[in-house]
Amino acid sequence: MLQFHHRIDLQRTMKGALSKMKQGAYAFRYAEAVPFLRLDSIGWQYTDDPGYGHHGMTRPDRGHVIFQYTLSGEGKLRYGGETWSVPPGSGILVTVPGDYRYYWEKDSGAPWEFLWINMAGEDAARLAERIRERHGPVVRLSPRSRAIRRGWELYRTVSEDRVTDAVELSTQAYGFLVSMLEQEAADAPAPDLPAPLRKATRLMKERFREPLGLEEIAAHSGVSAAYLCRLFQSRLGVSPLEYMRRRRVEAAVTLLRRTDESVSRIGELCGFESPSYFGKVFRQYLGLSPRQFRNDTNDHPYETLFLE
Repeated sequence: MLQFHHRIDLQRTMKGALSKMKQGAYAFRYAEAVPFLRLDSIGWQYTDDPGYGHHGMTRPDRGHVIFQYTLSGEGKLRYGGETWSVPPGSGILVTVPGDYRYYWEKDSGAPWEFLWINMAGEDAARLAERIRERHGPVVRLSPRSRAIRRGWELYRTVSEDRVTDAVELSTQAYGFLVSMLEQEAADAPAPDLPAPLRKATRLMKERFREPLGLEEIAAHSGVSAAYLCRLFQSRLGVSPLEYMRRRRVEAAVTLLRRTDESVSRIGELCGFESPSYFGKVFRQYLGLSPRQFRNDTNDHPYETLFLE
């Protein structure tokens, strides 16, 4: 039997309005088949029932993917001949059917509290398989990771906003699964950047047109150039100069589409030291020259690009 024992403190995890969410479970049944990943059900629950457990060979929801993330207490997963603990900050990711069983043991000493998401469809199964190849059946995820924040946002959309539109829920479910494939997703922190990194990225976004050097950016940020490079690599996965190039290419894309300025002038306005260098960098990111991009509105109809 599921019982409500205590409210988890979501203030540190989600902040603001999400900390006011209530426990619940929600399911969706659509009259017509959905030709893409479908959110089947979602819930935030507790159990202290020694009989609680699910076996992958006996569950009726064949073809579904189950993600169950521990908030407090601890669950167990028997998978591949091994027994895995599922403590807070970790979640199981399994596909139905499968030779596994997840359950709660009374000896664990505390009720098992979890957020669970049940998804259906071939896309869900394919993404889940890729995630397990990278992280195994028990995925460690910080409560502030992008994936868990998206999981809670999906729960809020259902429980608070009462959204039932299949496309909207599918879009969020895709985002949730894809975020688990991010490099180092298991340890990814929230995008709360250290102060020096915030100063550096703000400066480059505001002054990308200027010939800023690494030393100048580091001095503005209050750290050494070497330390700033380490911060960029560890938190953003790129060097400061790579970050700057991406911002310049983004700006160039917009100017190529929204203005009649010459290609060489746009390169100059975006901080590139020469037309040839502008063309070289632009081609590295988009696979074609600035002039080709400007003229090819069929295959490249966008006027805003985000390079991440």
